[in-house]
Amino acid sequence: MKKIVLAILILAFAACSPSTKVTRTWTSPDKNYSGYDNIFIAVVIGDITKRQILEDDIHGKLLKLGIESTASNRVIPPNFWNSTDLTKNEMIQAIRKDNKDAIMTVSLVDVQNEQRYIPGNMMMGGPMMMGPGAWGAGANFGGFWGWNHPMMMTPGHIVNDRKYFIEINVYDTSSELLIWSAQSRTLNPRSMEKFSSEFSEIVLLRMLEEGVLKTS
Repeated sequence: MKKIVLAILILAFAACSPSTKVTRTWTSPDKNYSGYDNIFIAVVIGDITKRQILEDDIHGKLLKLGIESTASNRVIPPNFWNSTDLTKNEMIQAIRKDNKDAIMTVSLVDVQNEQRYIPGNMMMGGPMMMGPGAWGAGANFGGFWGWNHPMMMTPGHIVNDRKYFIEINVYDTSSELLIWSAQSRTLNPRSMEKFSSEFSEIVLLRMLEEGVLKTS
């Protein structure tokens, strides 16, 4: 509990309404009761630069929490995910060699484009006429125009939303079993750097809350 409180302070982000949300999680009954504190991070996406940004961001935030980790970009060749040069057994051995007790994978599972209509709004351009003379303001065209001109309608418009769905899995290194899984949704990320920071904060905090990461 103490580490969770500390994590909230360390991983606190300024945005009141983050664009990334964890939409579901699942925990295996075989999960290590005390949590894991030595993680191998593998972001499985084709873009090498984006993979490195996200892996290094997760690694840096885990380090702040006192949890050891290694990013795959530090030990695995960049072309591994698109080749068969390194077998699964060789990869597991490389992970175990560094005494990792869990493997965290991050993968993009879907991208959706949606359109939504934002209706216009009636705006008051100036103060309403009050006091003497107000009742007859519309008795002639000049009065009518002066009364109604400030009332303006801002037009409605259509916006395009882009949603990214990401799956996060954590495997126990010794048994190779899936022990925790989650899915997140990110709406209209402003940049890779901002997305990476927010995503890491939200996912790692959820992992702490659900006992995936060691809390003491």
